[in-house]
Amino acid sequence: MNVKVKLNPILARLVGEEAIEVRGSTTGECLRSLEEQFPGIKQETRDKRGRLAAHYAIFVNSKHAYPKELTTPVKNGDEIEIGIIANGG
Repeated sequence: MNVKVKLNPILARLVGEEAIEVRGSTTGECLRSLEEQFPGIKQETRDKRGRLAAHYAIFVNSKHAYPKELTTPVKNGDEIEIGIIANGG
């Protein structure tokens, strides 16, 4: 499945593009595809246990994928966005 991944400014700076086409049938497979194309990105997107880093959120077609950030099914033509969770006070 071809899926478009829109990258936040931090990730876009690492890969040199704001959006990348990847293949996968879940959000996790798509993220792995992105990480395989751009190995340095994995340090930013994953925590030490291999889970999605706490400061990121995954959206599929503008809908928040929580709590299944890495297991949400996707289909051809879907759009994933990797957003930044802003903490503040």
